[in-house]
Amino acid sequence: MEVIHDDPPMPQEIARGFYPAFEEQWRKAELAGRLAMLAFVLVCAFGLLGHGPFSERGLTNADGSISIRYEPVVRFGAPTIIRFDTRVPPGGDKVAVTIAKDLVDQFGLESITPRPATWEVAGGGIRLVFPVQAGERHALIRFTGSPTFGGGVNLTARLDAGETLSWSQYAVP
Repeated sequence: MEVIHDDPPMPQEIARGFYPAFEEQWRKAELAGRLAMLAFVLVCAFGLLGHGPFSERGLTNADGSISIRYEPVVRFGAPTIIRFDTRVPPGGDKVAVTIAKDLVDQFGLESITPRPATWEVAGGGIRLVFPVQAGERHALIRFTGSPTFGGGVNLTARLDAGETLSWSQYAVP
């Protein structure tokens, strides 16, 4: 081993461009970076941060009168859909759903399918009445919007004769 100068002593290998201790640390850092990138790609591919097979969640209230499918993590300003499956009261010709006012204000509600027959403000929520065909047991309702909030928001919905269903969504930039 030939010393190039006294302070700090450098072996001849370093002078030729080979430094085993640094090379080993660099290899570990490179491997850690590749594993982190692979983990991020897998999380995104499975829909944990957006559209994908695991991006939707489903909830049903205690009495089973209403269930929803929604995305728990949404992008700010990106279109998203909340699907309601409601139970029609026996012999009923309409379904009345009361939703949280935040679903209209912060969710950036753009459309409701089918179109409600009436809207009315009811306390801290909005009551929507949907006509249904005679004999129908379930009514499917789609709320489409582009979230205008950042962070988390708690939302609720309930039928007139049902228990409240609560869920939360988190919007990322």
